[in-house]
Amino acid sequence: MTRRGIALFCALAAAMSVASRSGAGVWGAQPVIGVVADYYTNPALINIPNTAESHGDLLVDAPTTYVADAYKLTILPSFRISNAQGYSFLDSNYEHLNVSNELDTPRGSLVVTGALARDSSLSHDYLLNGSTGVRRDSVLADLAWERQFTERLDLHTDASWTRDHYGQAAGTATLTDYKYASISPTLSWSQSERTKLTVSASVGRYNSLDGATQSTNANLQLGFIKQLSEIWTLSASAGYSRADNRDNFTENALEFTPNGIIIVPIPITLKSTQTGSVYSFTLDHRTSLVTLSATASRQLAPTGFAFLSREELYELKAAYTPTERWTLSGDLRRVNYSLPQTPSASTNLNVNNVDVSAAWQWTEHWTSTVTATYVIERYGSSKLSINSTGVSIGVSRRFDWKSFQ
Repeated sequence: MTRRGIALFCALAAAMSVASRSGAGVWGAQPVIGVVADYYTNPALINIPNTAESHGDLLVDAPTTYVADAYKLTILPSFRISNAQGYSFLDSNYEHLNVSNELDTPRGSLVVTGALARDSSLSHDYLLNGSTGVRRDSVLADLAWERQFTERLDLHTDASWTRDHYGQAAGTATLTDYKYASISPTLSWSQSERTKLTVSASVGRYNSLDGATQSTNANLQLGFIKQLSEIWTLSASAGYSRADNRDNFTENALEFTPNGIIIVPIPITLKSTQTGSVYSFTLDHRTSLVTLSATASRQLAPTGFAFLSREELYELKAAYTPTERWTLSGDLRRVNYSLPQTPSASTNLNVNNVDVSAAWQWTEHWTSTVTATYVIERYGSSKLSINSTGVSIGVSRRFDWKSFQ
């Protein structure tokens, strides 16, 4: 982690510590520990001859909370310790630390969140960096404020800042260190008990840390949330987005002087614009036995490439709980990426992911899980296709919630 990231997080943690002393409250923790065995045919998603791999992992989560009258502090460290070193989605160790403060008032709430993470670029989006995944170090700060003006009108504002660093690629580097800041207010109006209308906007600023590229983006969306019945809910929003990009580089020119010819670097800036529609549609179905969610969305987002990338997500998730001990679930997802390399050139990539899992809670504290996964990654122009099939078996132990003073 960078020193700035550590200092930022320490300052945030100190502020939380001060706030926690402001009133009497209860500290508590409920750790979870587990072991997982994985087998994947191509865990690094590489397009060269490879062999299947199997690994074992130790998973540790230690959520700790402090709860007072109107204040809640949550500290969530989580780790995966693998028996191999690497940054594929199979054998990547990770360390995550999330800290969240929530202060509730009669008319709203304020949530301040800080996060540090070290994990794999490949395990997040299955994007190639050279020929394998690389280490990803990230720092996040987020502030969410919600205010209810009347019984029908409320405002939610989210401001966030993130900074990502990537490790050295094994092949040709394709990922760029960056920082990104954004603010997104949403105004909601409850038209009736079952219908809510929304107006949302966002403004963001992307900068590569080497100063080569910048993007400033803004979007405006109109939407609604409609409870169709007791078990069906539809959320939809659509609007327009624009991003202004700058690519800074230098070219060498020859200059004739009385003393001879010298090479003079000339700074050049290329400008471009990304425009288009953005949207998000979600249909939810919830009963005591079945939950179903269908999502389609398009957005501009930072992904470690030269500028903001356009992402289109289509996902279908389902879970079935026939008994208190058994849960069957599935996740079918497709993500289309338009990854800009320069102001005038981009790479199209789509990732299809299928997960099917079964979880059995054989005692109050012990749970076994079996998951089968299939991933296929395709590059549009070259028709290059890379896939991996895998299975994982895990056992976890959840301890009782323990309060301490």
